Amino acid sequence: MAVKYKEIADRIEQEVRDGLFDKTKKLPTEDELIKKFEVSRNTIRKAITQLVNRGYIYQVQGSGMFLREKSVTDYINLGSLRGLTKDLSSKRIDTKILSLQIIEADKEKATQLSCEVGAKLYYVKRLRIVDQEPFSIEISYFKKDIVPYLNSDIATSSIYRYLIDDLKLNIGFADKVINCEKIDEATASLLQISPQDPALIIENTVCLANGTIFEWSKSIFHYQKAKILNRINFK
Repeated sequence: MAVKYKEIADRIEQEVRDGLFDKTKKLPTEDELIKKFEVSRNTIRKAITQLVNRGYIYQVQGSGMFLREKSVTDYINLGSLRGLTKDLSSKRIDTKILSLQIIEADKEKATQLSCEVGAKLYYVKRLRIVDQEPFSIEISYFKKDIVPYLNSDIATSSIYRYLIDDLKLNIGFADKVINCEKIDEATASLLQISPQDPALIIENTVCLANGTIFEWSKSIFHYQKAKILNRINFK
């Protein structure tokens, strides 16, 4: 099932992008949003928290919810699970499928995904190209009992849009591990850098809202192009 507060956050985000609040620089009040979307106050407050975390608004107690002067974009957002197409929304993103197949989990993948050895997994390897230049290599493993179908059309566009909009997965949270390592010749060739150059690596273990792991992925970023953003609210 899709989560209502995330749907509302997405709708308000689009309205912000479309310039609906450019004149006032302010969102409607909580009461106005409750009436508009016909949901509870708790749901609206969760949606607002999403928009704060995404960098679109800030709250002033007693005064309302204001648009940030400029939302930070074109960075890899550590607090986001929405994929590259959302993080780099102002860029042209193309995808080249390097591999897409069903495999059986070996011992390592069974441990990473908390599944049985031999469980069916979708293995996807993609080259992500930003503004016509290689940006990252994404290697992903999805549990087939949770993601029953993937094809090249889905993998070429946005897998996460498919997971959320079509499969209606309630994606909850992720553990991210970041490190740097020197890359091999094959990876260097894809990213158009030199072998043994450094690369930024982000490994993701992604869970549904109920805590079930459904994806493990590794993204290898071009060290000269990837920038990381982590939004922090001081309270």
